[in-house]
Amino acid sequence: MKTFATLLLCLALAYPQAASDRGFTPRDGFVPTQAVALAVAEAVLIPVYGKSVIDAERPFKAMLKNNVWTITGTVPCDGPPGAVCPGGAAELRMSKRTGQILVMTHGM
Repeated sequence: MKTFATLLLCLALAYPQAASDRGFTPRDGFVPTQAVALAVAEAVLIPVYGKSVIDAERPFKAMLKNNVWTITGTVPCDGPPGAVCPGGAAELRMSKRTGQILVMTHGM
């Protein structure tokens, strides 16, 4: 037991930065709420597809499943309610825990 404790002490002294190198992850993840998911998605989508395109696809919807946010835009449509309109909208999936963008696409 004494040898094990000595080994742990040596490791702690040899690698003092090991714990801080991992950084901090919030308990609820970096993208804890729907509002944060929407804000991050728009911040990522606008530089790629342009502000006018993303503005035209509002409102965006965010759904959480298996700790992955799926954010989708609304297909712009001038038709009557319920009409099927051509075109596509942005879709983005990101990790709730890390904020990593897993997939980003735009239907045409």
